[in-house]
Amino acid sequence: MSEDLQPTLNFTSPIKTNSEKSAQLLQWGIFLQVLPLVGIFGFIKTIIHWLGWEVWEFDALTASLLSAATFAIAILLSNTLADYRNSEGLPAQIVNALETITDTNHTIAIADPSYDPQPLQQALKQVSQSILDWLQQDSEFQAISRSLDKLNPLFAPMILGAGLTPVNRLHGEQAKIRSISYQMQSIRDTDFLPPIYVLLWLFLGSSSISLLLIHVEHFSEDLIISSLIFTSLFYLLLLIRDLDNPFQYDGKSYVDVDLVILENCRDRLDKGGYS
Repeated sequence: MSEDLQPTLNFTSPIKTNSEKSAQLLQWGIFLQVLPLVGIFGFIKTIIHWLGWEVWEFDALTASLLSAATFAIAILLSNTLADYRNSEGLPAQIVNALETITDTNHTIAIADPSYDPQPLQQALKQVSQSILDWLQQDSEFQAISRSLDKLNPLFAPMILGAGLTPVNRLHGEQAKIRSISYQMQSIRDTDFLPPIYVLLWLFLGSSSISLLLIHVEHFSEDLIISSLIFTSLFYLLLLIRDLDNPFQYDGKSYVDVDLVILENCRDRLDKGGYS
């Protein structure tokens, strides 16, 4: 059989890598956190049923309470998701500014052979590293400002070969990085107002008590449906709390903004990949 007619085998290994396992754990992390509470809820529900303490009937008032809780959580989740989507693009905007400065840096180096682009490139690498250190290792935020300030002396030699126009553009990108960093700091340090979380916990508590005390003719259906409603409400509440701080990186969050694009930019700057 000729090579052209030989069948091509496309085999994908079923063995998952550590990164794929970690990604799946992140996807199910909040659910696994809720699962023990669901078991406790089901156990209490069963005890109450055996003791005959299910004194409520499912009426219009109970339905209104569950609907109000669901509506309030849905509204807050919608707003939090919108803010999270905006936060997802901030690392990419920083990378765009860093790459714009880098492109200008190497363009001037091509036009002027006496200009050395390496000092500025290493300074840009330090900017990206200081941002990553602040986010991932909780280092001081002022290190970012200091690394940005160090760019100014490195812009000065460009004036001789390229004039003020390119340097003014670089200052604009520098200001953009500074502005985005302050925005990320504000998002990271600011949570929802405490009364909003009090309202959410009040809705969850009152809904849970109602589900525990409601009497339904078929207990098995009551147990399953009540547990599913409890799971959904508690899951959404924890998800809102997690989404509220997309730049946490403390090992407790399951939906932090991905910093891979910023890490890749740092690595390229360190290895001279833009030259």
